Amino acid sequence: MVYQAITDYIPRADGTAVALGCFDGVHRGHRAVLKKCAENRGGLRSVALTFAENPAAALGKDCPPTLTDNARKAALMKEVGIGDVIFADFSALRALSPEEFVRDILRDRLNAKSIFCGFNYRFGKNGAGDTEKLRELCARYGMETEIVAPVYVDGDAASSTRIRELIAAGEIERANALLGYRFSIEGDIGHGNHLGTAMGFPTVNLPIGEGMATPRYGVYASRMAIGGRVYRGATNIGVHPTVGENARPLCETFLLDYRGEELYGKHAVCELVQFVRGERKFGSMDELVAQVERDCERIAAIEIDAKMPK
Repeated sequence: MVYQAITDYIPRADGTAVALGCFDGVHRGHRAVLKKCAENRGGLRSVALTFAENPAAALGKDCPPTLTDNARKAALMKEVGIGDVIFADFSALRALSPEEFVRDILRDRLNAKSIFCGFNYRFGKNGAGDTEKLRELCARYGMETEIVAPVYVDGDAASSTRIRELIAAGEIERANALLGYRFSIEGDIGHGNHLGTAMGFPTVNLPIGEGMATPRYGVYASRMAIGGRVYRGATNIGVHPTVGENARPLCETFLLDYRGEELYGKHAVCELVQFVRGERKFGSMDELVAQVERDCERIAAIEIDAKMPK
C-alpha cells in the first residue's frame, strides 16, 4: 500500500522493518537499502519512509531536478519488494530532534524493530543526526540498525546527484547502469505541432514534467511502451532550433516499427537507451529530413532489449 501521511499508517502488532531515505531515482544504491529492508531477518512487514516533496523545497532552497515522480518512485520500491510506502510531509517532521524522530516516529508511530538506511543518511532538525547517532538512538529504544555501504558501478558511485549529471550530459547508458533500469519519460500522448508528420516522420509527443530531470538535447535510441506493447523509437529531446524554438523542451519519438491508428491520449513510457547525436540547427528542412533518415538507420541497428543490471 501507498500512504500519503504517517498518520494514515497502522503498523502491524509484531512490528515493521523501515527503510529511510529520499530515494529519488530509486537507483542501485537505494535498492541495496530497500532490498535489505524487504528481506529483513525477522520477516517483518517492510516499509519505506520517504517524503512527498524534496526537503530542499520545504527549506526554501533550490531543488535539483527530480529523477522520479512519487508514483514512479512507489512502483520502483514495490518492484524491489517493499510492502508499504509512506510519503511523509517533511514540514511536519523538520522540527523534531534526532531523538524525537527515533522515539516518536520510528518506535511509537511505526512500531519499527529494524531500521535500514544509506551510509550518508541524515535526520532530525537541521540534519543534526547522522548514521552513528541513528545507531545509538535505535539501540537505546530497542531497534536494530543496518547502515548500507555505497554501491559502485565501474568506479562510479550510484548517487542521485551523479545520475543527474550523467543525464544532463547525455551519458544515458552510464546513468542507466547506475539506476539499474532505463531512465524514462512518461505521460499521456499529446498533440504537437505536426512538423514530424509533415516531414514524413510522425511522432509520439510526451510532456517533460515541470522540475523533472531533462536529458541533454539531442537524439536517442529508445524503447516506447504503449498499451502493453514495446516499440523501437528514435527520440528527440529538444526545442526544434531548425523550425523555430519552443519555449520548453519536448520529448518526441518516431516509432520505427509502428504503423497503425493514432495514439493520442494513450499512456506511454519512453525509455532512453543510447545517445545518438546532439541537437543542432540545420540549414534547411531537406538537410533535417536527411539527417533524421540517417538517425533512424543507425537506431535500427542498436540493441534496445538488453537486460539491465539490477
